[in-house]
Amino acid sequence: MIPAVSVVLSTYNRGMFLKEAVNSVLNQTFDDFEFIITDDNSTDDSFEILKNYKDKRIRLYKNRTNCGCTFNYHNLQNLAHGKYIAHIDDDDYWDKNKLKKQVDFMQNNGDIVLLGSFIETFGENARPAWVFDVNPEKLAFLMNFYNPMCHSSIIYRKNYMEKNGINYDISKKCSQDYDFYKQIILTEGRISNLPEKLVKYRMHKKRLTDITETQKIQIEIAEKVKKELLSKFLNKMETAKIMNLMQDFPFNEYNMENVIKGITVSGEKYIKKYNKQKSIVEEVKNDILKGLYRF
Repeated sequence: MIPAVSVVLSTYNRGMFLKEAVNSVLNQTFDDFEFIITDDNSTDDSFEILKNYKDKRIRLYKNRTNCGCTFNYHNLQNLAHGKYIAHIDDDDYWDKNKLKKQVDFMQNNGDIVLLGSFIETFGENARPAWVFDVNPEKLAFLMNFYNPMCHSSIIYRKNYMEKNGINYDISKKCSQDYDFYKQIILTEGRISNLPEKLVKYRMHKKRLTDITETQKIQIEIAEKVKKELLSKFLNKMETAKIMNLMQDFPFNEYNMENVIKGITVSGEKYIKKYNKQKSIVEEVKNDILKGLYRF
């Protein structure tokens, strides 16, 4: 029997956090799912922890070599049987009602391709969440400047990805989620967030975002994603100018003048290219001035 949801998880050396993540999936109030897990040749006790679970919903795989999470995300999507695919990272955990609320929303909103949720950050050096919008039109515009979604929160329609040839790009070692969302936006797919904190997002020093050698790669790939998005409605010179104005996130008092200028200039071209309402850009500018993007 085909499950409604395929929950997918790629893990590598996260034995200290893994049980919390796995248990939060298995304890969901919505239980029509399969749980596909790939251990990326961990050298700690991660695989032993996973083997001890006897839940029939789990499909467990172990790589012979370390392949990287992007390769695993790509492969996990291909392995999934469910109508929807939901991601959880191995160091985060879910509210028990996350899947139920998201599946209900997706069933009632057929125009939404991918749905995230608001999140609560915790742990070392925790900072406020960067996820705080639900409007698909605003999120599509914001995607040109930063990633307004949390990967651990997303659920998406598998058939849309198959129809449009969308999957995680295995050449992207970091920012693979941002690139994935880019593909959806460029095929005119609509994304949204549930305005509820359904994910506990763990901040710690071993995250790829906080490791020096991967930070640079992440920034470089994110810049390429933004460039590809912007180049769909700006020429080469305009794209370079906007990227220079909008290079620093979060948007705060130190770069506010440049950010507002960048939003204004690019927004005019965006509205014209995609036949969007001017109010979308004005709302984003007002949100910036209110300090919603200031951490």
